[in-house]
Amino acid sequence: MCFLGILGIILMIVENEITFSQTHNNDTISSWSIKIVISLSTFILIGLIFQYHRLDISLYAVNNSYEDCRATLTNTKILLIVLEILICAIHPMPRSYPRRSYESSKNISSDQSTPTPYSVSHIDIDVVLGLPMFLRLYLLCRFIMFHSHLFLDASSRSVGYLNKVSIDYLFLIKAYLQQWPMRCLTTFCVTVFLIGSWCLRACDYSSTNEHLSIENSMWLLIETFTTVGYGDFTPSTLCGRSK
Repeated sequence: MCFLGILGIILMIVENEITFSQTHNNDTISSWSIKIVISLSTFILIGLIFQYHRLDISLYAVNNSYEDCRATLTNTKILLIVLEILICAIHPMPRSYPRRSYESSKNISSDQSTPTPYSVSHIDIDVVLGLPMFLRLYLLCRFIMFHSHLFLDASSRSVGYLNKVSIDYLFLIKAYLQQWPMRCLTTFCVTVFLIGSWCLRACDYSSTNEHLSIENSMWLLIETFTTVGYGDFTPSTLCGRSK
């Protein structure tokens, strides 16, 4: 599941970068094909999520001596499963097959000498559906939990069970922060910085209706977080200002 989730995020970024390079963010055959792959991986991922929760519910019923697995389904459990499926289901969906070539779109752009600036509320539909895909990174947290030595060690889990301490992801976060504080915080900050920079690039536009470069997005994010605000770059859309 983690592999499919990360693969979908990477393909979403590649697809959007291809679209950003086109005039008026038009779809190309390459971007349309990547959306097909993203949709297929999303369907497989949702199926694996159903299978994971089915096995998890069955195991919980066996451990607690329930004859019927449906007795373990609480309203909170159902809500969490539905929320997880909704998070993984959001993705840029392929629309109509792009029939216009790159040359035709290039000719259209050559006829417009002065492009009309986008409004502050403008945002591409693929960006709207692509940004929530970063929420799939919770699958990486689940992968880390299931491959942690604390979770796999039977003695540690037995001691935790006797002391009514659940060896879950929150417990592992506390353990890792105590064991490797600088490594964990540095990894978290760098990940948030890179994701935030790309999200700002995807949301914001320059005066020529082109997306900000990744370098300018990183610099703008640094200015914002450090509250320096030199004023050389400012977000021009509502989506960019909300980052």
